Amino acid sequence: MKKEFYKSLSFKLGVLTVIILLSLFTSAFMFNSQIDKLKKRIDYIYFGNYIPVLKLHTLDDLFSDLIVCMKTHKKCNRTPYFKNIKKEWDYYNNSYKADEERKVVDKINKDILSSLTFKTKLSTYNLMIEKINFLKEHEKKVAYKKRREFLEEYTSMKDYLFYNMIILVFISFLFIAFIIYSIIKKDNQLKILTKKYKLESITDGMTKLYNRKYFDKIFDNMPFISNANNWKSAFVILDIDFFKQYNDTYGHDMGDLTLKSVASTLKNYFNREYEYVFRLGGEEFGVILFDIDEDILKDCLADVNKNIESLNIEHKNSKISNVVTISIGAVIYEANSYISCNKLYKMADESLYRSKENGRNQYRIYNEEVK
Repeated sequence: MKKEFYKSLSFKLGVLTVIILLSLFTSAFMFNSQIDKLKKRIDYIYFGNYIPVLKLHTLDDLFSDLIVCMKTHKKCNRTPYFKNIKKEWDYYNNSYKADEERKVVDKINKDILSSLTFKTKLSTYNLMIEKINFLKEHEKKVAYKKRREFLEEYTSMKDYLFYNMIILVFISFLFIAFIIYSIIKKDNQLKILTKKYKLESITDGMTKLYNRKYFDKIFDNMPFISNANNWKSAFVILDIDFFKQYNDTYGHDMGDLTLKSVASTLKNYFNREYEYVFRLGGEEFGVILFDIDEDILKDCLADVNKNIESLNIEHKNSKISNVVTISIGAVIYEANSYISCNKLYKMADESLYRSKENGRNQYRIYNEEVK
């Protein structure tokens, strides 16, 4: 269930990361698109400046027509020309002008308006055409200048936005990576704590051996595991000799230290795969050995007796030795013999009893003579 949960969590985080990154890139694309649209609109505004320029072309044509009319007709009717010139000029003059442009146009405005009289000479109209042409060129220069300035600002702004978007994506990526790292870190911490608590739940607090609860779980499955793998297995009970007298003589603190020493010796000796050491309670220990040979078992139990005795823990009130010793009872389970766990336990306990009855500090395998 935990693996499935973590897989699901990782998948969701991956999807979230992709969605966020796609959202950022989409936002960047849409933002740049809007900037491009803005550029086009600004272009339209600048190109819109050419409408007044077109008016100037019209004025040029009107003044030119007026000059032709005056040259070809002695009594040229200037009124319609004046009317059209004023109309086109008013449109041009009233269109938006920057401050510098306005100064130039205002000067020419006076000349244009003053030229719209019947007393104006032909040469004045030619001069008006020159001024109109000057305005044309001036308008073009201003438009090009403004557009160039806009393009420079636009490029600068677009680059600024682009790099800021990259920074934003990078920061977002770092933020996402940090979140994922934090989750993984917490997940690892959780795994460590879970493992720790799980280990503590199956471990005896004082001796650090497996506890009785975990023993029950392994022991109940011992026949099934042995049958499934066609193994011989062994269950061993070990009991410290005259431990009550030891506690009475040296105190419970020393008794606890002795329990720890014995437990450590057993744990170090039975440290291979398929070997489990338990504290069953008080001064009693248990060992379950899977895939064990009978001769090897005998050697192991003889070694354990020697190893505990070689600890040289003083026990002056022991009836069999001056140091702490241990008595052992064991039973071998043959694969597919289908002996119940309760019976196996009684058989091992009976072997331990016989080991004690025959002088202690020895081992006894069920149905075997005392060694």
